[in-house]
Amino acid sequence: MELRWLESFVVVAEELHFARASDRLHLAPSALSAQIRALESHLGVRLVDRGRRTRPALTSAGRLFLEEARLTLAQAARAEAVGRRAGRGELGHAQIAYVASAAFSGVLTDVLTRCAAPGTELTVQVRELETPAQLEALAGGDIDVGFLRFRPEYPPEVTATCLLTEQVVLALPAGAPLAAYDAVPAAQLRDECFVAPHFDEEYGCRDQILEVAEQGGFSPRCAPPVRDFIAALTMVGGGLGVALVPDSLRRVQIPGVAFRPLAAVAPTTRLVGAYRKGEASPAVRAVIRRLREAAAATATA
Repeated sequence: MELRWLESFVVVAEELHFARASDRLHLAPSALSAQIRALESHLGVRLVDRGRRTRPALTSAGRLFLEEARLTLAQAARAEAVGRRAGRGELGHAQIAYVASAAFSGVLTDVLTRCAAPGTELTVQVRELETPAQLEALAGGDIDVGFLRFRPEYPPEVTATCLLTEQVVLALPAGAPLAAYDAVPAAQLRDECFVAPHFDEEYGCRDQILEVAEQGGFSPRCAPPVRDFIAALTMVGGGLGVALVPDSLRRVQIPGVAFRPLAAVAPTTRLVGAYRKGEASPAVRAVIRRLREAAAATATA
């Protein structure tokens, strides 16, 4: 049974006049009659009583069938609209993961706000996940987009867009003598113990600690690694060390923690959005587009 047969039947039922129905459908009267006959033949019942001296009328079967035909056409139109919107990335589902520090950058919330813009019905699930686990989950298809700290290399199937470059600042105990500085000289950190997330040992944090130590002329002393920057700040607040953290973490209100810029050295850190190359899902591609829009907006701010 073809949808065009149903459409023709509904128009005939509404007009009860084959000529007017033909005009509405932009069909020749003979073609319209052929479609109605084909529908009746398919169903094995007469739907329209074609009187010679009177206007056409629906049979009892035709009246019952009319309601179902309208419902079927409405559902078909809805299915087509859903399919088209899904193809444009306006509908669908995406899994997003983020490192804890990304939550304070403003970029993650910007992307989520863009995904919730009017006219879209994207279902986005968000969860916190460490950087190595994100990269593994991206490669394995368990998440679709990751917000993580820059890595010099990614799995072959993963690529990344830089979302934000920010200054690295020193987090230190608020009551420490170093808190008296407006900008802390690197040499004054000679006797301090540095706290860093364990997943960042080999990349950003390690490099930043070494850069500061080289500027200050000392070999750094490091505490056992912690889970993330929030854990590092907690240790700093407890007086157990200092930490080099992204500037956006100034927004974190942990008792006993103060933030100061560094003097004569200015390390930076990058937050990136990572995703699979050649992503097939229209919904995920829509999230990636919004991620790139957020990156462009940050770059021009």
